[in-house]
Amino acid sequence: MSTFTPITLTGTVTTSVGKQLYAEVDGTGMESQFQSYDLVLAINPKATGDGSSRKANEYNAIDISIGMWITDAGGGTVLRIKSISEKTETSIALVAEDVDMLSYRLNALNSITNSSPIIVFSQNSEGEAIITETSTFQPGGLDKIQSRFVVNEADDRVKFTHSVAPSLSKGDVVTINTSGDLVKYGAVGGSDIKVGTVIETIRNGKDVLIKPFNDILKNYKEPESLTATPGDVYYTDPNNAGEITTTEGGKASYMHLNTKVASSQIVGDATPGANDVINFNGIEIFNGPNGDSVADITAFRDLINTKTSTSFVSATSAATPVSLEGGDFEPNYASNDYYSGSDSYIVTGIQGQSPAIGEITISDGVNAAQTILFDNPDDTLSLGDTYDVISPAAMLTKFQGAITAGSLDLVAELVDMPSYDGQTVKISTTGAATQVVLTNVNPAAFGNNVVGAASWTGIGESATVGAPVLTLNRAAGGPINITGSPITGGWINTGGAVSSNSGRVPFLLLIESEGGGGVAETGVSFSEEFTSAVTTADEDSTGAAMTYTPFSDGNVIVRVNGLQTDVGNGVKTKPSYFSADGGTTAKLRADIAAGDILYWMGSVAGYELDASDEIDFDYDASSNDV
Repeated sequence: MSTFTPITLTGTVTTSVGKQLYAEVDGTGMESQFQSYDLVLAINPKATGDGSSRKANEYNAIDISIGMWITDAGGGTVLRIKSISEKTETSIALVAEDVDMLSYRLNALNSITNSSPIIVFSQNSEGEAIITETSTFQPGGLDKIQSRFVVNEADDRVKFTHSVAPSLSKGDVVTINTSGDLVKYGAVGGSDIKVGTVIETIRNGKDVLIKPFNDILKNYKEPESLTATPGDVYYTDPNNAGEITTTEGGKASYMHLNTKVASSQIVGDATPGANDVINFNGIEIFNGPNGDSVADITAFRDLINTKTSTSFVSATSAATPVSLEGGDFEPNYASNDYYSGSDSYIVTGIQGQSPAIGEITISDGVNAAQTILFDNPDDTLSLGDTYDVISPAAMLTKFQGAITAGSLDLVAELVDMPSYDGQTVKISTTGAATQVVLTNVNPAAFGNNVVGAASWTGIGESATVGAPVLTLNRAAGGPINITGSPITGGWINTGGAVSSNSGRVPFLLLIESEGGGGVAETGVSFSEEFTSAVTTADEDSTGAAMTYTPFSDGNVIVRVNGLQTDVGNGVKTKPSYFSADGGTTAKLRADIAAGDILYWMGSVAGYELDASDEIDFDYDASSNDV
């Protein structure tokens, strides 16, 4: 496959449906705007002069991959391909996202309407858009694209995403801690190697954009070899040319920055047939023409797992969970948003009058059905009269109570109802559940059903899990490349059986040069002086504490009033020893670390110390510390 000739393809949008909201309430006002979309694109194959491409002298939809970009002809909406579910030479189904909501920030628009022309393109290693087909663009559209990528990529920024926003501000010098989170350089638990400077924070500070002091490698060639944890250093491997190891002895080359995220791809319920040849990451998994066959998904899963050690891909099979939630049907009040925030609600009657109690049963298809009485109004609605109302939170309490009481393999949660801009309840299958069924028993909840069509909640009445589907995983992150034949019309590129790269290979910071926080770590001669505390008995503290950890387990020379004195090596039979637990345990000399305190054995030395005695430490500290 050629990588020299860049790919640019044109086409049109067949289907565009909003998938996931931005949802972050961060002052931008974009929380109700979609960030990702389900798209189906019709793609025009493009003839080229490069015979080394996958299909000689042509690019088509099969060549489109995760990480490429889609734009409209005006250059205003630019979306990155997040996942692909199916493709032929002329059509592709995918999910695309507005990265950092930048299109919406710039243009107050990030959707592409049906039948609109689109352009698919990629980036080079510098983050610049590479577009070789410009005829589809409207005047000024290509300029918008180029400007968009200059805004986002020109400063070589790297984004670190956190579940909880770290306490960082623009301009802070940062490193990482053992969890892979950014922290201020010098903070407790942070690495001694500087990573970069904060350029900007977005998404309420959860996403931090930094300008790294040195190059950051995001896609190491062998993800499975990255076995360290954040903050650890990789060295050149003296025993394997060109490889790295966590064992010291070679030259420090990279620092491990964050945790891995496994790649995962649901590839559907189809099994390969007699004409299919399937390779995962270059390893043959199945060869139908040579006689391979599988009876079902379980057998195919087991076959895949026999090759995991070489393909790095494992497989699982399970039925896809299903769910019911408000908005499955249009709630009966959808056109009259009387209630707070347009949330789902159930009216039980006029306040002070006898309530009309709605009643349903809930079942998971395995355990005995449970009855729910919606008799717990927790709010009111003023509309002429004052009505008692059951809020989503109170509904949730009822659903969860029934699930717990019946040990149902279901879970209930509060979710947003995008079509009606409110909050509602969602019930999903888990474990051994084969379905989720809600049945109205007494629909007298003030004249309306509780669930079903035109009900108070709009929650559907039944959903049944389908046949088991196959999921592919690469635990170390990195791509799951699916190749073989036929490219279309067989198992490959059908029903989700497409190459994917949904995970994250741990980032590696190059530390070979000054930019990574210092020249490759070396020992630097260091001395410090103290005035001793008064000692009166063995194991008394001198008050002299190590400032730095000695480089490479080096020796610490201790002098008292200019004369060198012996230091115990894990024993208290010398005049002095270091300890980290108040003098109880004498440390090995190779384990002396920053903060350890020198203790005195007067009976061994032949004298005690007083406030006129001077203590000196001489040792090599790390060049990253001093």
